[in-house]
Amino acid sequence: MQIFYEILGLIGAGMILFVLYRSIKGNPDQFSRENLNKSFFTMGVLALVLIGFIALMVLTLRST
Repeated sequence: MQIFYEILGLIGAGMILFVLYRSIKGNPDQFSRENLNKSFFTMGVLALVLIGFIALMVLTLRST
């Protein structure tokens, strides 16, 4: 049964790689420098908001 799951995992990984390759091949501009900069900025802002929210929740739980 273990080998079956390994084969299924390999097939799934192959399908994911194929879909990613097809997506990148169809739209090569999605990894341009300006798009990556926008994405990293957005992810950074979201990470800071999440860190602040978690810190606020920890402080709230400590005081109760």
